[in-house]
Amino acid sequence: MSTATLFITRKFPPSVGGMETLAADVWATLEADGEVGTDRLIAYGGTNRWMPLWLPGATARLLWLVLTGRVRHVLVGDVLLYLLLRPVLALTRVSHAVMAMGKDVVWTPKPYQHWVRAVLPKAPQVLAISSATADTVRAAGVAAERVHVVRLGVRVPELRDRAQARSELRERFAVPADALTCLTLGRLVRRKGVPWFVDRVLAELPAVVYLVAGSGPESDAIAAAAERHGVADRVRLLGSVSDDDRELLMAGADVFIQPNVRVAGDMEGFGLVAVEAAMRGSLVVAADLEGLRDAVVDGETGLLVPSAQVESWRAVIADLRSDPDRTEDLARSFAQRTRELYSRERMGAALRAVLGLDR
Repeated sequence: MSTATLFITRKFPPSVGGMETLAADVWATLEADGEVGTDRLIAYGGTNRWMPLWLPGATARLLWLVLTGRVRHVLVGDVLLYLLLRPVLALTRVSHAVMAMGKDVVWTPKPYQHWVRAVLPKAPQVLAISSATADTVRAAGVAAERVHVVRLGVRVPELRDRAQARSELRERFAVPADALTCLTLGRLVRRKGVPWFVDRVLAELPAVVYLVAGSGPESDAIAAAAERHGVADRVRLLGSVSDDDRELLMAGADVFIQPNVRVAGDMEGFGLVAVEAAMRGSLVVAADLEGLRDAVVDGETGLLVPSAQVESWRAVIADLRSDPDRTEDLARSFAQRTRELYSRERMGAALRAVLGLDR
C-alpha cells in the first residue's frame, strides 16, 4: 500500500509571496522524505484571477489519486482551499490535514466567516503557522486537540560578505555612508504599518534612510506621509524588486523592520520574511504582535517592539543608529540563532511528527 502524502496548494512559485515561499518549503520537506514524487504535488503558481480555472482540474486529479490508492494522506495548503475541497475529502474519507495561515481564518465578510465556522471544525487536523493563528483557529470552533502549531522554516542561504553587501547596497541606492539603512520588504498592505512608521517615527530619526521594497495598495499613502513630513529624500519606494536585488537588500541593510499594526479582518499569520532577513544578516525589529511573536524570538533572533507605540520604536531605532558596531554584533548573533531555529529541516521534522509520517 502506498504511504505517499499529497500536498495541494493554490499558492506556489513562480508566483511570489510569503505563502508561496512557505508552500515551496513545505513541499521540499515532504519531497525530501523520499515517499513522495512529483505526481504527489498539485500546485497553482498563477494569479488569483485565474485560480477558479485551475480548481476543477486540481479537484479531479485529487479525486483520482485518492480513489486509485496512490496517496493515503492529503495536506491542504490553506483554509480557503480546504473549504472548497472539503466535499471531496469527506466523500473519499481520506486522511487529511489543513494548514492555517491567519488571514484565511479571520477574513471578515460574514458569509465567509459562517463558512469557516461551519466547515473548518470538521478538519481532523489543523496545522497553524503560529500561536496567534492557532488562537484564531480555536476561536473558529476547532477542538483544541486538533490544532497543532508548526514552527516554520526556510532553506538556509549561504552567507554573503556583509561588508561587501552593505557597500554595494549603499552605492546602488545612494545611501549616505553615515546613515542607518532600514528596510521593509513585502506586499504593502495596511497591517504592515509602513505609513504609520513614516508618519510617526521616521521624521524624528535623523540619519536614517528607509528602503521600502514591494508594491500594494499602501504605496500612495507611504509616499504622501513622506512628503508631509519632509522625509521624501530618506524614503525610497523601490517597488517590486528582482530576486537578486531582494537578496542584496536583506544581506546589506542594517536593520529590517516590520512595524505591523492591528487591522480588523487581517493579521500577520507568521512573518516569514523576517526570518529570511535575519538569516541574511539584517537585524530584525518587528512589532510584538500576532504571528510575528513566533517569527522573532525577542533577544535571540531579533527585537520585538510594542505595536504602534511611537516612543518605543523611536528609542529602539535611535539606539541602533547610535552604536553601529553593537548593531552589527547583534545582527551576527541573531543570524546564527535564526539559522538554528528556523531551518527547513526543523520544520520538516515537525511536519512529519504531526502528520505521522515517521510511524
